[in-house]
Amino acid sequence: MGVVRRFITRSPEETEVLGQFVFCRYARRYRTFLLFGEMGSGKTTFVRGFAGAAGYGNVRSPTFTMVSVYPTPSGRIHHVDLYRLEAPDALYSLGFMDMIGRDIVIVEWAENLPEDVEAVRIDLSVKGEGERVITVSLP
Repeated sequence: MGVVRRFITRSPEETEVLGQFVFCRYARRYRTFLLFGEMGSGKTTFVRGFAGAAGYGNVRSPTFTMVSVYPTPSGRIHHVDLYRLEAPDALYSLGFMDMIGRDIVIVEWAENLPEDVEAVRIDLSVKGEGERVITVSLP
């Protein structure tokens, strides 16, 4: 990993703003973003801000569908949730590898990926009441 930046957010709104910042700062250069963190750490909230900065305002966790596609003026964003990934082969039926490099892809529960993917890594952890530590590592 390359450059690492650490942020602290103290509310869901601040986590969304950080998602907006990451989109605006990095989405032109990088196309794949991997989110790591326990349940309730703010991954979907972060994605809501990220996609909102691109012009999409109706983000929901795609836990059951595994992939949601958001059309935006900046291009399509594939929001992938691997929480319920049953087998690594399921990624291929989702067309995951075809998404990489073509469109912007942001993955929740990236720890469930069966192989390394070159991407911006975003680690979210709960630090205290409403407080999150979010680390952004560039490839």
